[in-house]
Amino acid sequence: MNLRSYVSLLLCLISLYITAQKPTLSYYLPEVAYNTAIPTPLSYLGFEVGEWHVSHDQLVGYMKALDQASDRISLSEYGRSHEGRPMLCLTITATENHARLKDIQAQRSLLVDPDNSKKADLNNLPAVNYMGYSIHGNEPSGSNAAVLMAYYLAAAPDQEVGTMLKNIVILLDPCFNPDGMQRFSSWVNSRKGQNLMADPSADEFNEPWPRGRTNHYWFDLNRDWLVAQQPESQGRVAIFQDWHPNILTDHHEMGSNSTFFFQPGVPSRVNPITPKRNQELTAKIAIYHADVLSRKGIAFYSGENFDDFYYGKGSTYPDAQGCIGILFEQASSRGSAQDTENGLLTFPFTIRNQVLASFSTLKAVSEMRQELNEYLRDFYKSSLEEAAKNPMAGYIFEDEEMRGRELLTLLMRHKIEVRNLAQDVTIGNQKFSAGNAFWVPCKQAQYRLVEAIFARQTTFQDSIFYDISAWTLPDAFGLNWASVPAKTFDSKWVNAQKGVGIVSLYPPSIISEPAYAYLLDGHGYEAPKVVAKLLKEGIIVKVATQAFNVNGQSFPPGTFLVLGDRQPLAPKALMERMNDLTTELNLTVVSNGLTADGPDLGSDSFRPLRAPKVLLLTGNGVKAEDAGEVWYLLDTKYNIPVTTVETTRFASLNLSKYNVLVLADGSFEGVTAEKLREFANNGGTIVATGASLKWLKNLGVITMEFREPPANSTTTRRTYATLEEDRGALRLAGAIFEAELDLTHPLCYGYTRNRLPIFLGDALFVEKPKNAYAAPLVLTQNPLLAGYVHASQKPLLPGAAAAIICGLGRGKVIAFPGNPNFRAFWYGTNRLFANAVLLGNIISSDAVERK
Repeated sequence: MNLRSYVSLLLCLISLYITAQKPTLSYYLPEVAYNTAIPTPLSYLGFEVGEWHVSHDQLVGYMKALDQASDRISLSEYGRSHEGRPMLCLTITATENHARLKDIQAQRSLLVDPDNSKKADLNNLPAVNYMGYSIHGNEPSGSNAAVLMAYYLAAAPDQEVGTMLKNIVILLDPCFNPDGMQRFSSWVNSRKGQNLMADPSADEFNEPWPRGRTNHYWFDLNRDWLVAQQPESQGRVAIFQDWHPNILTDHHEMGSNSTFFFQPGVPSRVNPITPKRNQELTAKIAIYHADVLSRKGIAFYSGENFDDFYYGKGSTYPDAQGCIGILFEQASSRGSAQDTENGLLTFPFTIRNQVLASFSTLKAVSEMRQELNEYLRDFYKSSLEEAAKNPMAGYIFEDEEMRGRELLTLLMRHKIEVRNLAQDVTIGNQKFSAGNAFWVPCKQAQYRLVEAIFARQTTFQDSIFYDISAWTLPDAFGLNWASVPAKTFDSKWVNAQKGVGIVSLYPPSIISEPAYAYLLDGHGYEAPKVVAKLLKEGIIVKVATQAFNVNGQSFPPGTFLVLGDRQPLAPKALMERMNDLTTELNLTVVSNGLTADGPDLGSDSFRPLRAPKVLLLTGNGVKAEDAGEVWYLLDTKYNIPVTTVETTRFASLNLSKYNVLVLADGSFEGVTAEKLREFANNGGTIVATGASLKWLKNLGVITMEFREPPANSTTTRRTYATLEEDRGALRLAGAIFEAELDLTHPLCYGYTRNRLPIFLGDALFVEKPKNAYAAPLVLTQNPLLAGYVHASQKPLLPGAAAAIICGLGRGKVIAFPGNPNFRAFWYGTNRLFANAVLLGNIISSDAVERK
């Protein structure tokens, strides 16, 4: 028998074996006398869990059925996904606890209040376990396990679960990512045959781009807990802050050739803000997991690979708030059953392991109830003690445009104390005005989370990061902000009353007479949204390319101009349209086109803008998260329509319908240089980010030099065991750098300071171009603000180009080595990207780098 015949026979035998193995309820759950009034998964779904992938609509229906049948369950809908799917949380506990849920919540609020924690009755206070499943939609064993756990907790007899339910209030979220789950389950179920095939090459295990991992806009929701930009995250953070859980479990999947992981992770990669006691308790709970899995003969590991550094993850966000986040990672079958290095991996097997980890967690929480509540209480008491040691009294940030308000909203979402500034304050050379700035004190219960948000860390115990190494949020939002030393702080600066009041950024005003022209302030974050809306309506909008003075007021480049001359609206109708804008932007009425200084309003120095018609390439090779960030920014923040097209269809497109082409991080198979030149020769603007720059250079359409570290010439012998760490240390996990802006350049219009924090997530450092006008954004000489950079890469940073304008025929390629739209919270650089889309075509052809 030849090898091919042998493999075919083996796969056939595996298929027969799999077909014969049907999961039963007893495979997953203890064989006890369940309450027959509670519908089983089989009775509701029509199949046993594990035979098919439960879709989100089926999941919702079953959870509602359990809620109706069981007095142990109270179901609430805490929001809707982008696609309108309900997001559910089941509160599961003993019936007597249900009768006093509001009192339990009130007691837990006392527990986390250092001034009142002694009033909490620890003897009778249940612990809270927030159980979250499948935040990545194509990691389905979690959500399918949630079906079984919800049934078990509703139907198991009191002698089985009674004590546990008295000791715990369980917040069970069966699916953190409704849209991704639906996308994945539809794919897998549609590719499943009656005879299951374990061949990893099968379609069933190879879902198409963008896959089901992400939400509707292709965001990784497990990176969004802290910044909470997506509706799914905002809903679950609200639940967390309402309940102050002791434990948050986060059920994931990993590569099919792995086994099962539970935390703690790598000890040296724990965020230093997290108390040591957190990791001790995590290790103590791990003993419960190890015991349950060992008794079932399940292969597992702990203490490797995964970390607890970035507070934006579900298993780490809790660690800064007296809760213990626990990550579970199960090897993924990615379908019904798949052959792996460790043997046949079936979908039911993966589900059962998640059920076992859920059981071990509940057992630990029940038995450690008082210890966990004491830790939560002591965590917040020690927060004030830690704050007293901090040389900083707190942080001030300015209410700049929408960006300041967005940070304020984020802080309040996490129950962080913020107050108004009561008087004008100068910190160093930075001025902050009363009524226009906010104060975040260090001395507050959420001190550790405040530090996680405002700290700029540049030294680290470890050099490897599972995620990013820096995320200082006031930098990300591009704000004017400052740390205030305790020795200089005066309490008179700050309102005595807690909470904040907000003054309207743009007090409404009424234009009573049609004007010669209307000037729109170009500084606002939302200015591109307003301009794009006017252009879409056919109104002619121009932008100033030089400073000018009119009505005794100076206006910088980037100011938008709407002349009364030859508009599609009659003068009075145009006036009324401008009145609509006065609550969105500062608007100046001009009665005469003659200026006191600079170009007159009819000058060619005011360049007409075109309505953006954006084409975004997607598909294999494109990083879905980066493409999603572009789509999300333009679609939801700036209301600019985006046409998404997979690269395989690009060759047949009529490109005359578009004037902006976006190439997000990645490569673009099937896209030719000729087609790109055709687009550019029609005056099109190409906006490219990240790794797409190297792809464009290799394709021969742009000229760009990349800075590379010198080849490692050392002959020092290294042990084989250090290979992975040595290589990992070279990865730029994500750090914050300071860039210098040319405020006269169209790409930088709208900015008022010539220094801007930017985010770089890859070791992609670009040499300044030969054309002296083609790099409007460069890194400063000492650019590192926060995060880890390998020593070999630090010499590459000073003066590196952070944006380059390249010429391609009659068009432009605007190239960003970094990601100006990172995870939707990097508000500070969003405007750069919006300018590239709106203003890219007006950049002078003499200010571009050409081949």
